[in-house]
Amino acid sequence: MLYRWLDLPRLFTLAVVLILLIPAIQPVTDPDFWWHLATGNWILAHHAVPHKDLFTYTVAGHAWITHEWLSEVALGALFTLGRLTLISLALGLVTAAGFLVIYRAIDRRVNFVIAGLALALGVAAANPIWGPRIQMVTFCLAALTYLWIKRFCEGNGRALYALPLVMVLWANLHGGFVVAFIFLGVAFVAELIKVVLRRPDAMPMVRLQHLGLIGLASLLAIIINPNGWNLYIYAVQTQLSGVQQRFIVEWASPNFHMAEIRFFEAMLFLVVCGLAVVRKVELRSFLLFLGGLALALQSVRHLALFVIVAVPLLADLGQQAWERVQSRVRLRPVPANALTFWINSLVLALVALAVVGATAPVYGQALDGKRVARDYPVQAATFLAKNPPPGHMLNQYGWGGYLVYRLSASGQKVFIFGDAALAGDALLEDYAHLIYLAPDQPKLLDRYQVNWVIFRDDDPLITELKQARGAWFVLKTTPDHAVVMMRDTPQNRSFAAHAGP
Repeated sequence: MLYRWLDLPRLFTLAVVLILLIPAIQPVTDPDFWWHLATGNWILAHHAVPHKDLFTYTVAGHAWITHEWLSEVALGALFTLGRLTLISLALGLVTAAGFLVIYRAIDRRVNFVIAGLALALGVAAANPIWGPRIQMVTFCLAALTYLWIKRFCEGNGRALYALPLVMVLWANLHGGFVVAFIFLGVAFVAELIKVVLRRPDAMPMVRLQHLGLIGLASLLAIIINPNGWNLYIYAVQTQLSGVQQRFIVEWASPNFHMAEIRFFEAMLFLVVCGLAVVRKVELRSFLLFLGGLALALQSVRHLALFVIVAVPLLADLGQQAWERVQSRVRLRPVPANALTFWINSLVLALVALAVVGATAPVYGQALDGKRVARDYPVQAATFLAKNPPPGHMLNQYGWGGYLVYRLSASGQKVFIFGDAALAGDALLEDYAHLIYLAPDQPKLLDRYQVNWVIFRDDDPLITELKQARGAWFVLKTTPDHAVVMMRDTPQNRSFAAHAGP
């Protein structure tokens, strides 16, 4: 009967899934979104994938590995159809799909409460990462890869044979495709150890060979992209760049003093406690957990990958711990009848309303709205678009993508933007010397022929330039806390006198 469909287990699962839409569907806040959008618009307009830098004067002509070109095209199309709201909803659904795939990777014997709580804790552990970002494509596809590997190794799934086809798509969507090879490599080593030790749960040698062949075919499939073999070089260079690791906040290790990292910390403690209590841990799951943990401790950016491998393991440990104490606890099952059906329906409806209310900021996002103006120089960009200053700019790194989006149509190029791999380590080092007021800062300003700067009004660079009387002057100060300053020359004074409001 109908009332049996919405029993307590299904109510709990659906409620958890609905609640997890809140972290999945977020307003657009990622600084990189803007230059991704500008790149997507360029590709749609020119019907070509750029291979040289388009947006900076500092590395103009540098080879550009546009590893996210297909995602950028999708962003451009979605933005045309529904602006920021559709972007948030589309990438939110991609993120939510990743959550559901992780839930499917949890062993079916795990109690629904344990499974739901493990997933919820995992999502909370990576809370700093969620949002409408292209990175969520890698999160979703990595979760799918993990699920397929798990089922293949357990002998009850053949979907992994389709991975090379997925890799063709993945390699054109986001550079995080290397995660698939980490998962495949760890799984292959784990299963090989079982075969060598002649363990009862070892897979047949033929199937192990197929796993290796799938990995090799996937590796070869990556070459089907506009950048060819260069995509492999990009992936390696990004991971080995010490400057990028130091300079970009997202590549830093998790700060355990931050409140939002406490859930990650709690998850680690629970896994350790679970390992101390349970009697059996699957080797492949454990090694994948260690790999995910190593990545997460290296960079907060990898917390999403940690969630993929940690949630199924935590759920399994929780189930084994529960089975050890279950005989001492007597719980009466909640009957499935008409009364509980309507109560469950009401609860589910209230949860859905709460989710709609919590995701309300996503709807009606405006390009010049308060949220965008809080993070980016909206009014300053409007002034600069109407009054393009002569010469080269020096811009704040986090504003580079937004300025690319707002000013590239008028021919103004930025000093730097969010693609750190394109900028290169040398430019990142020079930029750090400029903004941190290093002794060679004046020489760098001259070498790059910087004629004007745009930074926040409380930035140390602005304070220093204001104190350099006779060398720099304030061209524009806007309510969004942006300051535009120019070198104090007759030509620049003349430009300032004729610049509009």
